[in-house]
Amino acid sequence: MNVRSRSRLLISLIVFGYLFIAPLVAQAHVKWFSDFSFTDPPLTVGQVLTPTFLALAALTFGAMGAMVYLDKRLNSLPLYGRIVDWLMARRDQALVVLRVGMGVTLLLSWQADRLLAPDLVAPSALVGWLQFVVALLLVLPITTPLAGIGVLVLYAIAVVNFGGFYMLDYFAFVGVGIYLLVAQSPNARIRGLRLPALYFSLGFSLMWLGLEKVIYPQWGLYILQQNSQLTLGLDVNFFLLAAAFVELALGYLLIIGLLERPLSLVVTLVFFTTTLVFGRTEIIGHTILHAALIVFLLE
Repeated sequence: MNVRSRSRLLISLIVFGYLFIAPLVAQAHVKWFSDFSFTDPPLTVGQVLTPTFLALAALTFGAMGAMVYLDKRLNSLPLYGRIVDWLMARRDQALVVLRVGMGVTLLLSWQADRLLAPDLVAPSALVGWLQFVVALLLVLPITTPLAGIGVLVLYAIAVVNFGGFYMLDYFAFVGVGIYLLVAQSPNARIRGLRLPALYFSLGFSLMWLGLEKVIYPQWGLYILQQNSQLTLGLDVNFFLLAAAFVELALGYLLIIGLLERPLSLVVTLVFFTTTLVFGRTEIIGHTILHAALIVFLLE
């Protein structure tokens, strides 16, 4: 590798680090830990478009552009190719991983009297038992499509009770439901919908969470004030805005299918890291995301 190539690779690794190693709070779900209300006034466009915002936007766009080069470099490495082949040989286990992850999420939510996520209080005992039944349907492959329908029904119940705007945070469950529903379809075209649905829904959820940090910064600032060690000594406003751009970038890269496996590995490791800070709440909320990310590693 010549000097110019090494320099480009070094630049790519630096921006890669900016996107994935920087603010860990980017992966913490604000609504699980913050004192928030949708009656809080969002920032106006003029308040959002600060010099810091524009500088971080330019850095993020540059970083995502460098990801194209890094993706090509990784795919040309023999070691990376062997790792991909090893993972691909186990792709048949992807559905099992998602079944287990969704089943654990449902059982944890049922036990905590929640609906799918830590901040969604189950509207009735009947809904809780419905989650339990859906978890049982995930035990057998033959009933897994019914479980997929059940996940979509549970999401619809949540939309009715908490509102469509609120449930955009949890759009990933739509992708999980579709995956479970079509993954065993005999029709190859229908079966092929499973991964795009999962990638898009999870990517959209991450981007939406990042957007919330931009327009409702007071929610994230509340968390940082309670956990000042997360800021790594940086200004809290700068740190939160950087965290928002990390989520926006991660979500977008997932949607367009760039660096799928490295993305999945890094994000799931970060989720494990934030669990050490935020505890059991994150386990309930992130178990299904871990499962989806492992699916991306395999498929």
